[in-house]
Amino acid sequence: MKRIIICIAAAFMIGSAAFANTAKTEEANPKEPFDRGIGISTTTFIPKGTVGAGVAFSYNNYNLGQAAGDSGYSALFSLISGIHGNMQTWGVAPWVSYFLADNFALGLRFDYDRSSFGLGNASISLGDIANFSISDFHFLKHSYTGAITGRYYIPIANSKRFAMFTELRAIGGYGQSETYRIQDDEKYGTYQDIYKFELGLVPGISVFVTNGVAVELSVGLMGFNYNKTVQVTNQVEESVMESSGANFKINPLSIGLGLSFYIPTGENRPKK
Repeated sequence: MKRIIICIAAAFMIGSAAFANTAKTEEANPKEPFDRGIGISTTTFIPKGTVGAGVAFSYNNYNLGQAAGDSGYSALFSLISGIHGNMQTWGVAPWVSYFLADNFALGLRFDYDRSSFGLGNASISLGDIANFSISDFHFLKHSYTGAITGRYYIPIANSKRFAMFTELRAIGGYGQSETYRIQDDEKYGTYQDIYKFELGLVPGISVFVTNGVAVELSVGLMGFNYNKTVQVTNQVEESVMESSGANFKINPLSIGLGLSFYIPTGENRPKK
């Protein structure tokens, strides 16, 4: 029993001495705090005083019913036959900015977006439950929005050519949409006035192809929004709908490819 107690005491003394030596070594050679390098960068990607301007584009086109062998046709439209239609979405967004500090800019942005969908014909069969067809159905929407933006660049591996950025947008806008169908040479439809306010976060990547020209790719990631829709159906029935909420998912329709121009001013202007 005495031997066991002596062994435990000896092990405790050895461990204490080792811990003390380790503590003294750390005090003599203190370690720097762990940092992933995502915070404030020491590399200047775009200097203070630079004026930026550019334009972003987005475009999508979908054709339906080209053939029964279309990719995904059998899985998605197994209950629909004779479908023929087309959907398009596109947008253009010019913007300007001024860099108040290295890698940080405030700016103004204007967006125009347009979406259209035309369904020439579609027959829907639910077995013995119901069978019906749709023809000459059309949808059109366009919107105008303006935004105040704040953007911060984070150089990738301290590069002066490649960087990630995060842009915060305060957005306000107005849009119109029309949904209608033609039956017996008569037009039946719904007209909407849409008012939109949003606070959104848009990350992206910027790559300089020359000293003053960069290609940028961005995608809407999250936002808080408020929408008010005033709707009139067949020029008779009127209704108002309000909605608000938060969006925390990637929106494929918000992916934009842009071309940006940066003009240094003051001391950063290129010397002749």
